[in-house]
Amino acid sequence: MTPEQLRELRDQLPPFPGSGPPSSLQSEFCRFYGIDFHDRLPGLDYRVGTVVSGDYTLAVHRWLQAGAGSNMLLVHGYYDHSGLFDKLIEYGLSRNCNVLIFDLPGHGLSTGEPATINDFAEYGDAIAAVLAQSQLPRLPLWAMAQSTGGAALIEFARRHAWPFAAVVLLAPLLRPYGWALGRLTHTLLRPFAQSIERKFTANSSDEAFLDFLRQDPLQCRRLPVAWVTAMRNWLDSLPPDDLGVGPALIVQGDADRTVDGRYNIAFYRGLFPGSEVEWLPGAGHQLANESAPQRQDYLASVDAWLVGQGLAPAIAGAGGTAGIPLRE
Repeated sequence: MTPEQLRELRDQLPPFPGSGPPSSLQSEFCRFYGIDFHDRLPGLDYRVGTVVSGDYTLAVHRWLQAGAGSNMLLVHGYYDHSGLFDKLIEYGLSRNCNVLIFDLPGHGLSTGEPATINDFAEYGDAIAAVLAQSQLPRLPLWAMAQSTGGAALIEFARRHAWPFAAVVLLAPLLRPYGWALGRLTHTLLRPFAQSIERKFTANSSDEAFLDFLRQDPLQCRRLPVAWVTAMRNWLDSLPPDDLGVGPALIVQGDADRTVDGRYNIAFYRGLFPGSEVEWLPGAGHQLANESAPQRQDYLASVDAWLVGQGLAPAIAGAGGTAGIPLRE
């Protein structure tokens, strides 16, 4: 899709949940990013529209299926957007879940300065606004969050009642990799620069995904200094102990050079006492888009975690769309 088409689509999105079938431009967006499940899976109800959260208008996608056993919320990471989470959306549908995902402020089809936030609390408030207006069926709700999505869940927990029966955190953000140097660089740059050039790193072993990402028209090509300032303020504000919301499954690649996995997991274990941790040998930061073998490894652990939390997923032919295969 072209940047012009994406701007037109953003301007045309109706208030969520909209009405009627997707428009031709909405369908083209879904096909472009491989989230056109409503075309491939009979009986699936797909809705896309906008939800207002503070100063932001957020793009929200929702898939409902008959006989679903639970609702799944996906929260993407920094520089990501809903279109890049096709594999995890498909995972949720294959486990007989309804799936809800939205673009964080400044990402994808949502409004806001690209890849910028004033305060990380706005990420938590965005989750609250989307859940309040999502019109999900009354079923158990669980969440899976990648990187900055984990930070968003922390802020949600600090400001709102916790509705999740289970939580999975993929390479959750806390301290970035090499933060001592990054903090010094930020201190020196902040008075003089508004942004620096983004470097596209090999944060996944899936070369096809990395090639697509570099050409993705929704990618921000700069790193705003204001976002780093907000992250630094957030780090300074974090409580050192239990959020009071129960444990999580934390998945972390040992080849991650985006976040400081060792430090972060120790901290997250304090915020979510009783958490289980799975280290993935050779996996990078972009776990939502790691290679098929890496995804299959940790998604098997997710299945087991959900069972342990009382949310037994329906797998392979147990009803709904549970029989669809996970793509390679």
